[in-house]
Amino acid sequence: METISQDVRYGVRMMLKKPGFTAIAVITLALGIGANTAVFSVVNGVLLRPLPYKNVETILTVWQQNSKTGEKEDGASPANVLDWGERNEVFERLAAAEPYSHRLSGSGDPESFRSWLVSDGFFEILGVGALQGRTFLPDEYKDGNERVVVIGERFWRGRFGGDPGIIGQSLQLNGQPHTVVGVMPSAFEFPSGRVMWAPRIVRDRDKQDRGSGYIKVIARVKPGVTREQAQQGMESLQSRLAEEYPEDKERGVVVVPLAEQMVAQARPALLLLLGAAGLVLLIACANVANLLLARGAWRQKEFAIRAALGAARSRLIRQLITESVLLGFLGGAGGILTAWWCIDLVLAFIPASLPRNTEISFDERVLMFSLAVSLLTAFIFGLAPSLQFSKPILQESLKEGRRAGGGGSFNHRLRNLLVVSEIALALTLLIGAGLLVRSFVRILQVDPGFSAANALSLEVHVWGSRRTAQQRAAFFEETIDRIAVLPGVEAAGAVSALPFHDNSIDINGTFSVEGRPATAQEPTSFLTVTTGDYFTAMAIPLRSGRLFTRSDREGSQPVALIGETTARRFWPDEDPVGKKIKLAFLGQPKIREIIGVVGDARHTGLDSNPRTEIFLPHLQEPYGSMTYVIRTARESATLLQAVKNEVWAVNKDLPFASIATIDELVSRSLGERRFNLLLLGSFAVIALTLASIGIYGVMSFSISRRTHEFGVRMALGAQTVDVITLVLREGMILTMIGVAVGLAASLALTRLLSSLLFGVTATDPVTFVVISLVLAGVALTACFVPARRATKVDPMIALRYE
Repeated sequence: METISQDVRYGVRMMLKKPGFTAIAVITLALGIGANTAVFSVVNGVLLRPLPYKNVETILTVWQQNSKTGEKEDGASPANVLDWGERNEVFERLAAAEPYSHRLSGSGDPESFRSWLVSDGFFEILGVGALQGRTFLPDEYKDGNERVVVIGERFWRGRFGGDPGIIGQSLQLNGQPHTVVGVMPSAFEFPSGRVMWAPRIVRDRDKQDRGSGYIKVIARVKPGVTREQAQQGMESLQSRLAEEYPEDKERGVVVVPLAEQMVAQARPALLLLLGAAGLVLLIACANVANLLLARGAWRQKEFAIRAALGAARSRLIRQLITESVLLGFLGGAGGILTAWWCIDLVLAFIPASLPRNTEISFDERVLMFSLAVSLLTAFIFGLAPSLQFSKPILQESLKEGRRAGGGGSFNHRLRNLLVVSEIALALTLLIGAGLLVRSFVRILQVDPGFSAANALSLEVHVWGSRRTAQQRAAFFEETIDRIAVLPGVEAAGAVSALPFHDNSIDINGTFSVEGRPATAQEPTSFLTVTTGDYFTAMAIPLRSGRLFTRSDREGSQPVALIGETTARRFWPDEDPVGKKIKLAFLGQPKIREIIGVVGDARHTGLDSNPRTEIFLPHLQEPYGSMTYVIRTARESATLLQAVKNEVWAVNKDLPFASIATIDELVSRSLGERRFNLLLLGSFAVIALTLASIGIYGVMSFSISRRTHEFGVRMALGAQTVDVITLVLREGMILTMIGVAVGLAASLALTRLLSSLLFGVTATDPVTFVVISLVLAGVALTACFVPARRATKVDPMIALRYE
């Protein structure tokens, strides 16, 4: 212990003796360790932290999928869910959750909350008890009993201040009293993004509805049943359903573990970012190793004297490792502080769509990770210098007098190798960031099919306050008329499923074309309800025919509009206007005439393909969940309060579920891409900075070791340009080798980015060439500064120094 204490004290003195060296090394390590710790905190919260469910490995989610394309649907149809629950042989229990919205009134300002209607067994499958009160009793899932709800902890604390007396209180939800029976803990996140749960009562139409796919399904497998067996069992059941029901002919089923389903989409990008942070750390280690090699060259005389006085090589290695560990811990402390600050910055930019983002924090696991990384980096950057300088060549080191040894050719080659490695790693990160930048630019150039500028959206749900179809139709007709005459409003409409809106519920429906022979499998399409001026408000063009008018109402000929993709797919060689289709929407099938074709709009993102879509007039199919769209002549947000007042003039208790400009909706859809680009771009900039510092340091050290050589050259007539060329040539040779290695590594590693790219290949030649030239230019600048300093050497002073 005494010798270790001596090593530590001596190491501290050496660091204090060279404060500039220590500061540079610590800052370099802090950047690398901080970047890794910040990213790991996100990975830990999203991917590694265990889900708060009982025996989560036995919980599966069940989804419908297109049996031809293999594309997974948004959920399952109500009728299929009922059959799955009654007829499956692989699950202990199966439960459903339907996305819903509850409107709270009578207590402060009216508010609308995203919620879930859940079936019997939902809470039991997840195995999470209530924080306060209880979950639902079996009788509460039956029609006619008292209405009850369970609320989330954050909603409870935010709206009711954590009032322990909330249990038993009555809330006015959708115009009806509901009793609060429980509060769920904040960690209870499935299904995510909702703050309230109510019992889902089976309706008569559920047993016939096989065309839609909005129900989320969870199930717990029977003991001893594997995921593969569950998949086979459900496939067998779905095959039998496909034989019984034409709607299921092209429909398959897929089971996915709950843990995988919740984070599957986020996992590749997060692991990629963690790998990028690891490359930054390797560059930082290479930089610090180079610094230690340079400092060790100046300390060779010290090591020689200690060896001559009897110090064993193991003693010198231990001393050098101790100094490296001290640097590592200082760098780790700096990294923890950097990460602590960076986490807040990361959370500010993190997309709301990232699952479990509320669980990202700086906890003990993140702290242990940071400490482990600090020790690992100390070993990595300290190993080479320790082995190199722990065996000094006594005769050469002692006879050099005032001139410190350069460490020999091996030392020189090792420093060059580290610089080449830094450049290669930096180039890989820069090319990855460049591909994301190019991809982001490409996606911004995509036409969404509508105009996002100066347009405002407000979502409302009127199922409770306007129960009959006639009441819903009259409400939206009146409110849109009032909004349309506001000063500055150019057009106003409403739609059931707004593009880019994450709260829209998509409805699928099957239809048949009049005059065509019946088929075993009827075609399907998304069904969307709109008011007449919706397309004008969204600036979606009319391609042929006409739009909906006020005359397209109850009692008139049922009509429909279709999108261009629908027209191309089902009427490829003819004009669909005037054709008739048989289509059901929340009721009996009707013969509807196609009156027009409108332009396609991308729905889920700029990178999504236009979908087949049929539009129905709201006055014929009054729907209760609609989103207003208002096109304005100026900044749309300035009219927000006026629009609200006009809606409240018709119904003063109606809340808005969400409010956003269309520009904001488009921007949100790019949140994950923007987040990935921000982090990877930041890592690339750090890597470029560290690599340029590394090559600058090596060239500076090389020049300091060659002072006598430059003095002789200039004394013999070498010109300034000759010296600069000599130094630049050496630096650029290292750079070109690093670029070559980096290009080879990038060709292999950037393929991991493929799933994150749009409109750009992982081997895009423009990106590879431009980034290589940029890095070469930065390296050239880093070499030029010490090269210029070499020309300032006074030959007489240099020769006298020797």
